[in-house]
Amino acid sequence: MERTRYIVSDLHIGSGDELDSFSSDKSFKYLLEAISRHPNSELIINGDFIDFISVEIERETARPFSRAGCTEEESLQKLDRVIEAHPVIFSALRKFLGKKGCRLVMVPGNHDVDLFWPKVRDRLREAIGAHDERRFYFEQSGVYRDEDLYVEHGNQYFADTVIENFSEPFLSSPRSGELRLERSWADCFLSYMVIGLMAKRNPFFNNVMPYYDLLLMCIQEEVWWPKLIYAYKLFRFLYKVGFPPLEEGRAVLLEKRMIGDEEEEFDKARFLGVTYRLEDVDAEELVDTMQWEHGYPLTAETEPVEEMIIPLDILAARENTLMMAARDLLLSNEDINVVVFGHEHQYFTNELRPEVSGRKGKYYMNTGTWIPMLFLNRARRVLRWEDLKDRSLYQHLLTYGVIDSRPGGNTANLKCLAQPGE
Repeated sequence: MERTRYIVSDLHIGSGDELDSFSSDKSFKYLLEAISRHPNSELIINGDFIDFISVEIERETARPFSRAGCTEEESLQKLDRVIEAHPVIFSALRKFLGKKGCRLVMVPGNHDVDLFWPKVRDRLREAIGAHDERRFYFEQSGVYRDEDLYVEHGNQYFADTVIENFSEPFLSSPRSGELRLERSWADCFLSYMVIGLMAKRNPFFNNVMPYYDLLLMCIQEEVWWPKLIYAYKLFRFLYKVGFPPLEEGRAVLLEKRMIGDEEEEFDKARFLGVTYRLEDVDAEELVDTMQWEHGYPLTAETEPVEEMIIPLDILAARENTLMMAARDLLLSNEDINVVVFGHEHQYFTNELRPEVSGRKGKYYMNTGTWIPMLFLNRARRVLRWEDLKDRSLYQHLLTYGVIDSRPGGNTANLKCLAQPGE
């Protein structure tokens, strides 16, 4: 049975407090209403749907510097807080799954590994009214495969966000035998330094990347007393947990394998050669290309034309890691023609020229995030600490992927939803 697949990632839904960066509840509802009108629609949420790390409960027993995180009951309390804070989201998912032929696939990310707890997953099923696996499917392996489509969140390609046993991310207490979630180095850092300490004073911390550049800017430019506190906390964290892993996880192995096999060196310019700018594309044609086909078109009036361009962003914090992983997957497996990642919060598509090393019909896409973002390494001018409070500097695009089944194989397009009034 042919399906049209819609893919979103990194919504980072929180508990409705100052640490919750998600504010597009109605937009998500409109998207679900639109795609549910198409028969056999499948929504794939590719990781970090819920930001369990940023959700605070009355008492959390995880130690600040430990790789062992929440218990099952604590994760369940966090989910209940999120459901209470975003009733529109869960009601919309319930209605979507109530439509004939509609299906939800959930791929876990590093911020919502809590969904591996059976009670947490059962509570989510209850909230969205999906007890049938044909309607709601949780991808336990972390990699969703369907015909020539490959979907993975992407955190396992980075050493600081890798979880050693991603399909069963649990650690057992040596004393009590109690099970807790495994946390990556970055999750420990976020919980202690960003969420637990800084975001309460500066909520924009959740929306600025790279985190390490942000932290250095904070220590250098904040007023003197928070500067001392942050510097002390950072020193204490690094002393207890250690420095972040410097190697890039599985991507390093991929690179070594390509070089060892004497394959041609990764040609970034060729793989990223579909970048296009205003001077390359007619403005009216661009609006037509980027419009949302279900009733909320992007126009020059709703968004500046520059914001509707979907460029291939080669200035990401780790600019080659997921691109190189996608290239390896597309070239090493003849059965894979579409690779979709998330995690980095930066959208990316090669849909205008779906070709990798001479092989046509090979698509790679990163569906980005639905929360406002400011990338310090992409800023057009040098920013100072006070500038980070200026919300006009933040990019807020509701990007999603559409995978259409065609007789000759799947096609992949990255689209952007115009934001109706919240």
